[in-house]
Amino acid sequence: MNITGETKIFLGIILVTIVVIIGGIFFFSKPASIYTKEEMIPDGITSVGPKDAKVFLVEFSDFQCPACGAFKPYVDEVRESYKDKLLFAYRHFPLEKHQFAYKAALAVEAAGEQGKFWQMYDYLFLNQEILSDEKIAEGAKSLELDLKKYETSLKSEILKNKITKDLADGIRFGVQGTPTFFLNGQ
Repeated sequence: MNITGETKIFLGIILVTIVVIIGGIFFFSKPASIYTKEEMIPDGITSVGPKDAKVFLVEFSDFQCPACGAFKPYVDEVRESYKDKLLFAYRHFPLEKHQFAYKAALAVEAAGEQGKFWQMYDYLFLNQEILSDEKIAEGAKSLELDLKKYETSLKSEILKNKITKDLADGIRFGVQGTPTFFLNGQ
């Protein structure tokens, strides 16, 4: 059998197509990465629930994100329903398009330094549609924070680095938007 040049080109195209399809199947069928509890909830991350819980849920969120606000009641329900069995951790992923998201993240961390992280968390989500510098400051007053300590905390490089680390970790874990949830690292 004599193979012409056109037939060789045609067979070559078919062979390349088959290789590309097989490569695509292999590439896209890789299982998603599973991250450890230590990777997902490193020291210093605010969490609630038993530290030794077998089940852990991590949320990457933005206080000004409408979808995050819509999911909050469900997150609260899950946290409450499984409070003795679930470790829940909140991680910051303030999106650039939300003008007050980063400031809100700093505010909740500053409130957390006075033991009122979750109260500020609730306040910020309750007021997410009207967030402003003034509204965030009102939250600190309404929670009766020591305002001098709070203002100092807002300038803290430690808190700024914590938010930056959350963002970097989120990107490393493949977070592309908010809210993003990881259950047992997946």
